[in-house]
Amino acid sequence: MKIWRHSFWDSTLFLIAVSQWFAFTAWAYYFDAFPWWAHAVLVAPASLIFYYNPIVITHNFLHTPFFQSSTLNKLFSLLNSGNLFLPQSIYKYHHLVHHRYNNDRIADDTTLDPSSTWRFGKDGKQEGVVPYCALSLFRDGTQFAYAELCRQGARPMFFMELVVVLLTFGLWLYLSWLFVVTVFIAVFYLGWFLAHLENYYEHFAATDSTKRHANSVSYLGSIYNFFMFNEGYHQAHHIQPNRHWTARPEIHKSFQNEMEDENSYVARFPPLLGFLD
Repeated sequence: MKIWRHSFWDSTLFLIAVSQWFAFTAWAYYFDAFPWWAHAVLVAPASLIFYYNPIVITHNFLHTPFFQSSTLNKLFSLLNSGNLFLPQSIYKYHHLVHHRYNNDRIADDTTLDPSSTWRFGKDGKQEGVVPYCALSLFRDGTQFAYAELCRQGARPMFFMELVVVLLTFGLWLYLSWLFVVTVFIAVFYLGWFLAHLENYYEHFAATDSTKRHANSVSYLGSIYNFFMFNEGYHQAHHIQPNRHWTARPEIHKSFQNEMEDENSYVARFPPLLGFLD
């Protein structure tokens, strides 16, 4: 029986997601067994793990679900909602709206893409990277995503995912409320901060959302793309978002001429270091 819909390598992403949930649960369980400085040291790598989930695991899953079985895909969505500490459906429909409007500029006092870097900019410029990353978690993209998931008939799945988030929260509070109020809140915020930083520099230098072959930024470094499952081929992903991550280098090659004609931007540094570019 075929388990993986697109590629056996998706099993790696699945195992990382499962390991994340159990690792955070174990951290809460053993919280009192370690000194404060040990927890402080763990916040940085834990934040990177948290960031990796929405940028790589969830991102790939929502475009190309891992499993052949729809039941297994739903079960993974439930588990991974606990990892995101957010119903995965909210992330999914927020991201699909982003793909529909591609980081558009302001028109009629706002943007159609709630995550656009132009949405809260001033004087016709994009918003600065620090306020964008620091404040995006608290803005109204969730409202747009909820309206979209209701329109798509996904509300039952959303509520099941919300239950899992609340159960995960309750479990961690039971195991160690200190874990939740000290380190996890910090990891949650920093992880999403880094995820928004990635999104910012995946689009910052692509200033014309109407150009189909130049509405996002690529980074072609081989080491980054190995560990990030070809996330750096971001323009290729925007051209054909429903193709599997393994196909992105091929897509990039196929549309090379079109991207060059429209001056598609290729960064010298990966997105988390985009400020160096």
